[in-house]
Amino acid sequence: MVELEGYTVVPLRTSPDAKHCHSVYMREHFIRLMDPNKPKGRTLFLLNVPPYVTEESLRTVFSQMGTIEVVEFAAKPGKDETLKWYEGTTEPFSTTRPPFRFKVAYVVFQKSSSIAKALALKSIDLFNSSGECIIKTGMELWHDQYENNYLLDAQKTKALIRKYMAGYDKRERAAAEAAKTSEADADGWVTVGKDGRNAGFEQKESVVGRLENKMARDKKTKELTNFYTFQIRESKMQNIVEMRKKFEEDKRKIELLKQSRRFKPF
Repeated sequence: MVELEGYTVVPLRTSPDAKHCHSVYMREHFIRLMDPNKPKGRTLFLLNVPPYVTEESLRTVFSQMGTIEVVEFAAKPGKDETLKWYEGTTEPFSTTRPPFRFKVAYVVFQKSSSIAKALALKSIDLFNSSGECIIKTGMELWHDQYENNYLLDAQKTKALIRKYMAGYDKRERAAAEAAKTSEADADGWVTVGKDGRNAGFEQKESVVGRLENKMARDKKTKELTNFYTFQIRESKMQNIVEMRKKFEEDKRKIELLKQSRRFKPF
């Protein structure tokens, strides 16, 4: 068994006859600021875990050492790095997937005695008793990723839709009840509806007409006239057009007066 700077170095084998293997570094997890999700004395820390290694495969291997509570990944060691790794992946209909990259792993056992057994492993064997690999690699892995990203499972999609709609209906009913009783929500807001504390104004045609007229008057009073350059230019052009119309109208009136005069000296 090889040790390096406090880590136990073990080969990661995908077949019984594998000669050149990837190395994984293991030790008991302990940090100065303890994480309640990774309790001291019961958490195994793995470094340099390949992208193709899954939570299920690690659970299969280390369950021989004792009962496992949880297996989690992270991009790098840190208290909140695990949350970042799974961020956005648990939302309904989410297309976000955990990064496909080298990572660290945390295996939380139910008993502290399982840590010593895990550190005594000579290799991490990702194959079953018949020698078949329990993880997907190469073309098989790419094909599986394609199906998970682009091909929908009808039954799983229906289940997600039913679950989401059940939650949506529950929220709508709660909002309707809150509107009736004028109860504040978790943020302190009160939803006011037709049946609530303030039913609003009566939406008759006469009432709506008065409100629309008032809004139109307010809009006119708030509009700026002859403020912008284009408004001044348009105003001048409009004045010129009106003056020309008035001039033509005056000429027509003068002609009518001339024609209606009774006294004609010549």
